[in-house]
Amino acid sequence: MLNDRPFKMRGENMTRIETFVAAAFAFAVTMLVISVGNVPETMQDFVDATKQIPAFTASCALIMWIWHTHAVWCRRYGLEDGMTIFLSASLIILVLTYIYPLRLMMQALFNRMSNGYFPMEMTINHVWELRFMFAFYAIGFLLLSLNFIALYIYALRNKDSLALDELEYFDSQTEIYMWSIGSGISLLSLLFSLWLPTHLIGFSGYVLFVLFPLLYGHGFYRDSKRRLIIEEFDYNN
Repeated sequence: MLNDRPFKMRGENMTRIETFVAAAFAFAVTMLVISVGNVPETMQDFVDATKQIPAFTASCALIMWIWHTHAVWCRRYGLEDGMTIFLSASLIILVLTYIYPLRLMMQALFNRMSNGYFPMEMTINHVWELRFMFAFYAIGFLLLSLNFIALYIYALRNKDSLALDELEYFDSQTEIYMWSIGSGISLLSLLFSLWLPTHLIGFSGYVLFVLFPLLYGHGFYRDSKRRLIIEEFDYNN
């Protein structure tokens, strides 16, 4: 019977792939901590270290979000084949490649929001350096979004062997649409970083905040359609 349960968890036990990815993400968080610097020796060093907390917290939250998204995918489908290994390994490479740039971007964000109170380790002296930083980060999020799109498309290709019901198929499509929005916004950020005039270059970063209302609206729309599917099934049965 079709019901409101989000998914039948086909990977109830952690697979070797999920375990390896979880360990890699734990290492990534450790890199964030280690990169903060030496143990403070003076009170001023301690105060300066505390100013890194917002950037570290925001970076850690994003890493945990990515880890949780992959973990949910593993629990939903329980796949452990060659394509799953390839896509999961690609995800690990992306995360480990972008872990330090992610922290720099968060430092830049809080530095800008606090008018310089929160420090930024890297000094940017030229416009091309700022463009490169925005473009590099946008490419990373674009590749991340495409990676999750590929994971869910692959799961849908195995819908028969996984015995996905109508709601599970619908929810899988919802994830693809969600990450497609992410890829579109990151592509827009990349184009802004390359072509916007100097005085507007900040919008390359600000456009990423559009992602939140778009995802909220997308989620509300898809939840409404999901309820209609359930109501139609109940009516026909």
